[in-house]
Amino acid sequence: MTRTPRRPSAEATPPAPVLADQLRSSLEDSAVPGRAEGEKAYLKSPLEHIGVPLPGMRAVVKTFVRRYPGLDRDTLLELAEELWDPPVHESRSCAALVLEGYVDQLLPEDTALLEQLLRECATWAHVDLIAPKVAGGMLLRHPQTAEDFLRWSRQEDQWVRRGGILSYLLALRQVEEFPYYFKDFCDLADPLLTDSRFFVRKAIGWALREGTKHHPEEICDWLRPRLPRVSGLTLREAIRNVPEETHRELVQAHAELNGRRPRSRT
Repeated sequence: MTRTPRRPSAEATPPAPVLADQLRSSLEDSAVPGRAEGEKAYLKSPLEHIGVPLPGMRAVVKTFVRRYPGLDRDTLLELAEELWDPPVHESRSCAALVLEGYVDQLLPEDTALLEQLLRECATWAHVDLIAPKVAGGMLLRHPQTAEDFLRWSRQEDQWVRRGGILSYLLALRQVEEFPYYFKDFCDLADPLLTDSRFFVRKAIGWALREGTKHHPEEICDWLRPRLPRVSGLTLREAIRNVPEETHRELVQAHAELNGRRPRSRT
C-alpha cells in the first residue's frame, strides 16, 4: 500500500523576545558597511543606526511573516514593543513593518499602541511607516478608528498630528474608498492648513495628491476657496499631478493672494 507522505508540522511560534532577537540578528546581517553614519546625519536622528536600507528591512520582515504566518495578536503586540524599546533606528522601523505585515490582526483598541509609538518617534521616517500602512490599514478595516485619527490630528505633537493626517493615505488612494473618506479627511485637514510646520504641511499635500490620481476635480474644488490659508508647500504637493491648465490656474491664484511671482511647474 502506498503511504501518503506526512506534512511537516507547523513551526511552533517562539515567545516575542526570541522573535525580536531573530529579527535583530537578521537586520545586523543585512547592514550595509558605511551606511549608518550618513543615514543618521540625513535624518538628524538621535537613535543608533546600523545601516540597513528600507528595502533590506522590508525583505527581513517579509521573510519573517512567511515563516510565522499564524502569529497571534498578543504575541504581535508584545513583539512590536520589544522591537521598539531599543533606541535603534532599524529595530524601530522593523516594529512598524511587523505591524504592517500583520495589520489584519489589529483591533480598534490597538490605536493606543500606535499613538504611543508616534509620541516616541524621533523622525518622520518612523511616522511614515506607522501611519499610512498600519493606521491606514486599520481605518479601512475598522472605520470607527477615524475618531482616533481625528484626535491625533488635533494634538500639538507634530508626529502624532502627521500620523493622523497620513492615516487617510490608503483610503484616499483607492478609487472606491475615496468618496466615503474624503469628507472626513477634509474635516480633519481644514483647521490644520495654517500649521506652520514643514512636516504637517507636506503631509496634507501628500494625502491630497493621492486623491488627485483619480478625483482631481474634487481636490482642486476643495483647495480653491482655501487658497488664502494653504501654504505653498501644501499646494505644490497636492497639485503635482493635476492637468497643466488647472495647475497653472491654482498656482497663479495662490501667488496673487500672497503677492508673489508664481513658481514654474517642476
